[in-house]
Amino acid sequence: MIIAYQLILALALFVAGPVLLLKKKVRPGLAQKFGAVPREIEESNLKDCIWIHAVSVGEFNASLPLIKKLKETHPDVPLVVSTTTATGQSLARERAVGDNLAVTCFYFPFDLSCCFEPWLKAVSPRCFVTIETEIWPAFVSRCREKNIPVIAINARISPRSFERYRRVKYFFRRVFESFTAIGAQSDSERERFTALGAHPEAISVIGNIKMDGLKAIPPEEIEALRAKLGLTQNDFVVVAGSTHESEEAVVLDACQALSELASGPDSGEKVVRLIIAPRHPERFERAAAIIESRGLSAKRYSKNESFSHDTDAREVYLLDGLGQLGRYYCLASAAFVGGTFVPVGGHNVAEPYAYSVPVCCGPGLSKTRDIAQSLTDRGALLVCQNGAELEKTLISLYSDEAKRVHIGSLGAAWLKENQGAVDRALRLIDTHLQNRGAAEPRPLAARKTK
Repeated sequence: MIIAYQLILALALFVAGPVLLLKKKVRPGLAQKFGAVPREIEESNLKDCIWIHAVSVGEFNASLPLIKKLKETHPDVPLVVSTTTATGQSLARERAVGDNLAVTCFYFPFDLSCCFEPWLKAVSPRCFVTIETEIWPAFVSRCREKNIPVIAINARISPRSFERYRRVKYFFRRVFESFTAIGAQSDSERERFTALGAHPEAISVIGNIKMDGLKAIPPEEIEALRAKLGLTQNDFVVVAGSTHESEEAVVLDACQALSELASGPDSGEKVVRLIIAPRHPERFERAAAIIESRGLSAKRYSKNESFSHDTDAREVYLLDGLGQLGRYYCLASAAFVGGTFVPVGGHNVAEPYAYSVPVCCGPGLSKTRDIAQSLTDRGALLVCQNGAELEKTLISLYSDEAKRVHIGSLGAAWLKENQGAVDRALRLIDTHLQNRGAAEPRPLAARKTK
């Protein structure tokens, strides 16, 4: 089955090759993806490394606390990080290399033997760790043959992906069986992995390592950032994070209504400020155009701009920079998390609670369902069915400071209770590093499936 899969993939890449070369978004790293190992990596002493794979920005941000812990606990073991997307690669080079972590970064190869074998030979990993379960059947199978432990950390399968995998379970069952260990985010994820064929004894619930990375920056940095943007303590700041197409318009409408309320005779001196952070860099210009089409001025992070001192100015701050959103939630009075008014499944609704900021979102939460449900049960997530409800919710938070503080404290308490996954992930990795070579891999199809 793996051979047939690789033949189909090879044919698809052959057909899509010219398109890949023309598309700016997927062109970066193509040589590495096709198996070209740079000379500096071949000549580096990376043998017996720990290989961490993080698809894009979100997965890399989640993996960074784990990378730092691995550097602390295994200072003599080389660490390499692969990504699939250009934005993920850019952030990995900035954070994992730029922060003196001495981590080597490269693009993950296509799932063909001719593409990944040169990389396996060049770095010869003692362990392969994938973040949030990006599944490459041929690569995982080859690692198993070479007795390289394959460990999924922060492992999750969305309900939509689960249905897709279940349709071809006869193929993916062997892939999931090849995982040495799976550190699932929740009991629900563990049940889905088991249903798809993973060995129950290989699965443990370690929680979500993204929670561990949600740490507040120091108060002096918050004040410096507030001053840099021209904000005051009395401003009511809405941070709309990870927005997608159409969501900027929804947030702009809601904040326009909020601004009209704030300009009324009984509003006091509060000024409504909006910060928008699109999810994807390729949408930065589009988001700026949407803002300006409303007769608003887009003040841009990339141009080192800030809000003016004129409180009547019609301005929106566009956070058009990679990896900045987590810090900017420190400025928020209320947050909106995107990917929830569009069929994407939602992004990290827990992130603003590092600063006790109440979170609003739309109803599309399939990708973050367990976290969203837990926060909702705690009374710490404000789910809005449409733009009108978002408007009412923001007005309510604007008008009732005690409510804002209460919801923010509930979410912050939940976040604190759910941290510690990085230490559990580290123990899981260490266990299999120590046991490597001490035991044969589990036999495939060792148990019957229902």
